[in-house]
Amino acid sequence: MKTFILSTFMAIITPILAFADNGLSAKIRDEKNQPVPFASVILRKASDSTLVKGFITDENGELKAAAIPQGNYTLKIQFTGYKAFTKNIGEVNANTQIDLGVIALEPATTELTEVIVKATKPFIEKQLDKTVVNVENSVMAAGNSAMEVLERSPGVIVDKDGNISLRGKQGVKVMIDGKVSYLSGNDLSNFLRNLSADQISQLEIMTNPSSKYDAAGTAGIINIKMKKNANMGMNGSVNGSIGQGVYTRSSAGLNLNYRNKGWNVFGNASYFGRNNLQHNDITRYFRAQNEVWSSSTDLPFKGTYTNLKAGADWTVNEKTTLGVLFSGGLNQTTLNNGLNQSIQRNLSTNAIMSKLDTYNSMDNPFHNFANNFNLKHTFDSTGKELTVDLDYARFVDKNQNDYLTQWYGSELTKIKNDSLLRTGARSFINQYSLKSDFVLPISKTSKWGMGVKSSYVKTDNDLQFRGKTAGEENYTFLYKQSNRFMYEEQIHAAYLNTERKIGKWSYQIGLRGEWTIADGKSMAYENAATDSSFHRDYKQLFPSAFLQYEVNKNHTLGLNYSRRINRPGYSDLNPFVFFLDNYTYQVGNPMLMPQLTNSFELTHTFKGAFNSTFGYSHTNDVITQLLRQDTEARKTYQTSANLAQRTSYSLSFSLPIPVTKWWTSNTDIQLNRNELVGKVDDAQLNQSGNMFYINSNHTFTLNNGFKLEMGGQFFSGGLEQAFNFGPGGSLNLGIQKSILNKKGTISLNANDILYTRNPKAFIKYGDIDITVKNRNDTRVIRFNFTYRFGNTAIKGARSRNTGLDDEKGRVKTAN
Repeated sequence: MKTFILSTFMAIITPILAFADNGLSAKIRDEKNQPVPFASVILRKASDSTLVKGFITDENGELKAAAIPQGNYTLKIQFTGYKAFTKNIGEVNANTQIDLGVIALEPATTELTEVIVKATKPFIEKQLDKTVVNVENSVMAAGNSAMEVLERSPGVIVDKDGNISLRGKQGVKVMIDGKVSYLSGNDLSNFLRNLSADQISQLEIMTNPSSKYDAAGTAGIINIKMKKNANMGMNGSVNGSIGQGVYTRSSAGLNLNYRNKGWNVFGNASYFGRNNLQHNDITRYFRAQNEVWSSSTDLPFKGTYTNLKAGADWTVNEKTTLGVLFSGGLNQTTLNNGLNQSIQRNLSTNAIMSKLDTYNSMDNPFHNFANNFNLKHTFDSTGKELTVDLDYARFVDKNQNDYLTQWYGSELTKIKNDSLLRTGARSFINQYSLKSDFVLPISKTSKWGMGVKSSYVKTDNDLQFRGKTAGEENYTFLYKQSNRFMYEEQIHAAYLNTERKIGKWSYQIGLRGEWTIADGKSMAYENAATDSSFHRDYKQLFPSAFLQYEVNKNHTLGLNYSRRINRPGYSDLNPFVFFLDNYTYQVGNPMLMPQLTNSFELTHTFKGAFNSTFGYSHTNDVITQLLRQDTEARKTYQTSANLAQRTSYSLSFSLPIPVTKWWTSNTDIQLNRNELVGKVDDAQLNQSGNMFYINSNHTFTLNNGFKLEMGGQFFSGGLEQAFNFGPGGSLNLGIQKSILNKKGTISLNANDILYTRNPKAFIKYGDIDITVKNRNDTRVIRFNFTYRFGNTAIKGARSRNTGLDDEKGRVKTAN
């Protein structure tokens, strides 16, 4: 761990110390000596015209740029109706301060038979609830991929595996034209790396989504808005990888896209084979009984995952597009000869009192498919737009486990016959959704947004237990443990947003209303009289507000507020029992209620690049994973429960630093504090924890098409759920080279080189005193290959999946 901390610290602190305060300033004027606001300013290498940075003049026509990599540059200034201004500004060093003074743009002399006035958007816009990067018609798009554009966007970090984080937080939702992509992980990374940035109009980066989006969750969103494109033909890509950790893993994929004047047909298929070894150590103290139970588990999982997506867009006319999308997956996870060893010892003498060996085999096929039908209609050039989405998805999860338990006494000799247990669980989930959104611009500085959504979910879950003793021929059905659980949920929602800019002030106010109706029923096999059910019917309002003030050219302040909800996952509501061994298991809680969070953010942006954010949130009825135990029977089980409240504080910094012309760095730093208060049975649970987190990624552009990337993460430990966890992190390294006339890419990546990503966790309250250590197969080296073919000028397909985004996020599988 000391080596890891030192390596990560040096990787992080070096670019910070190397950064120097250079700068470039100018005043852009027209032929009447009036300021030219929002002019596009492009900085390129003098040697090969490679784009380095893009800037925009403020509303007073002034340019003030900072954090420029060392190098020799030319400057180009463009504005609609004026000739482009180009100037060689020479060498920029670490402390160079260049003031170009007043630059007067000359009017374009071309005579037009018809004059069309079109507002020129700034390259980067700071709006109330999002940051907008205007990629369309920018040199930044030329020759780059969507992933490379994301890497240069404010607050966004992309690691060597293509994982995207926003202000250091994982789990970012990526949307294409307002539709959440079905792709994730490697498939999403490959899609973005193979999508030409020339076809992108805008990037919208949202760290605190507005009332337009489902009230569930707090993850950030990156929306990629595509251009319309008339280019015809076909393009695509193939990719493959092989990796080695404890076990071998591999992947392969194919992407195809075809477009003509009226149609865009697209599809992709992917395969991922992953063998993973999971090791768990659990230590449970029963101090009143002077005992300690230690269990060690090895679970060698084998998984194969095959996914398919196909769709089509029909451009009815210039204003209307109809689309259809199908996606599906055939997944299989198996476990052979998993072993859990539990040893009961005397706490004082450490003498063995008993031993339990449990062997586990599992077969878990999981299938899913989804359909989406969508309409997009633009009424006029002002941006008035209507979208409609109709979705249906189905998930089928079947899981059979076989357990063989062997019982030993203090002399480690068998004290009774082996017992065998077979569990069969089946889950069927059907989801339906209809949503519509409408945007109504009022002027260039104000607009309204409104929409409605209805979703319906039905789940049917069946769990059956069978058991026998060694020597018996047939299994006996265990009625008492078996159960069936059915759940139905409707959510009806509507929202209204308004936003406006007045001078240096901007605001957005939104209100979303959601009406939830839920019914659950648990049916016992043994006695119908023990059946239980619940009905919930509640309405909630979710306001959001965003306020922004431009203090001057260098400083912008923002204040955000939102109220959001997290509903329990479907499996968390399911009262089924899932075993690790005879003394350790997991059980759902059908009485879980949703949690409600009020969040505030105070933001500061310096020179349009360096961001700092202070966050505060307060959550009631916190859905928390807890450990409970039956001390007399020595049994421990994990379940979810609602605790009274959680209060969270955070301070984060985003530092994009161009160290040199060949070395760029992105560093996110966070300080967090969580305070959890509640009661578990009769025991008071008051937990708190502080965490320091840093994520730093460095890219080195080398000669001959090579690119080297090094990244490190470190967290000091803190409070997550009701568990306190220790320090951990990872150090990662990757190298990439373009081949085959830049149509192909090969790369070699090493993840978690020091094998430090698996921290300990512990929980202590009442009579519970437990330490947990999980270790997964995270140290992996991979070789990757991608080849792109066809007409790369074709616009990529519109990937979408909006209507059931929240509902699908609540579906969980066994592994």
